[in-house]
Amino acid sequence: MHRTRFTFIAVSAALAFAGVAGCGEDGAGDQAVAAPPETTEAAETGESTTETSTTEDATGSGESEGSSGSGDAVEIVEFEYEPEEITVPAGTTITFTNQDVAPHTATADDTSFDTESLDQGDSSEQTFDEPGTYPYFCRFHVFMKGSVIVE
Repeated sequence: MHRTRFTFIAVSAALAFAGVAGCGEDGAGDQAVAAPPETTEAAETGESTTETSTTEDATGSGESEGSSGSGDAVEIVEFEYEPEEITVPAGTTITFTNQDVAPHTATADDTSFDTESLDQGDSSEQTFDEPGTYPYFCRFHVFMKGSVIVE
């Protein structure tokens, strides 16, 4: 009986570790990255520019640099984008900040922008110059979805 209990505990621990270890891979390991199944026509015709800049202060939290023009924010908290949908005027710079314990991305369905991997406290700025709808997802957690609507 003790051998069976030990085996169960060992297997459970190994599976739990494998699930956590694979969560933050940046596409280089065993982590498979799946693209979302659909894109919208508006996102395919729009344009955006990408600026990514983070710095670490003494507390280890990321701090965004070089914001240009007006700005809005999307926070990543508990495997969700907050807000999930954001509407902004053309020319707006949106700062995506990961407040979650796991690494995340905000990657456009049409690949017009990508924050790359953001660890907890990291930020990335994305400027949206062209009107349209820009749906995005997390490359690590494809169930996470959001969208930017540029007017």
